[in-house]
Amino acid sequence: MRTPLLPPRSTSTARRKFLLGAAGLAGSTLLADALAGAAACQPTEQDIIGPFYRFGAPFETRIAGADEAGDRLIISGTVYSQDCRTPVANALIEVWQANKEGRYDTNTPGNFTERNAFRLRGMMLTDRQGRYEFETVMPGRYPVPPGLPGLEQFGGITRPAHIHFRVADPLHIPLTTQLYFAGDPFLAGDPFAKRKPGLAIALKSAGPLLRGTFDIVLARGY
Repeated sequence: MRTPLLPPRSTSTARRKFLLGAAGLAGSTLLADALAGAAACQPTEQDIIGPFYRFGAPFETRIAGADEAGDRLIISGTVYSQDCRTPVANALIEVWQANKEGRYDTNTPGNFTERNAFRLRGMMLTDRQGRYEFETVMPGRYPVPPGLPGLEQFGGITRPAHIHFRVADPLHIPLTTQLYFAGDPFLAGDPFAKRKPGLAIALKSAGPLLRGTFDIVLARGY
């Protein structure tokens, strides 16, 4: 007697199992990609505010006047929310820096309410796409003055060229940071910059100007 053959497997059943398996594999891949993206996407690192901050800088995107000595520099970028994709419109950005010689517009560090004229300082708002741009000059390096409160141990160390940033938005944690420039020989010896390589950007020549892009990611405040 011949052994009866098993009924053939339904083609539709096999197809469903194949599609479910493929969907599971695709889902796993998407999840892995999402986790990898989340790991790569981090809020911009905080940095010290420094002793030369002054409150009340004017709303100005050309913070270096026409008579300001130094290589002209344009910094632009986009402010993003914590997912690194959603632009933050109307974020308040405040910037300040030293001049070509490494000097700020104040000789009284820590006096945030000093009333002399502002120089190389400005505030601006991001546009609807979270973008900002300002024109300045390349900041100079300078040694940390001796005896600065809280920075006594760093007196005499030459700071690399940098621009200070403060960024605020009602739905995000305020950011205080500094922008550095790749290739600066004083980055490695700076007690602040050497721990934050992600804050250093490359510059490109654009005719008579230098240009750099500094995108900012804010941490959500809730």
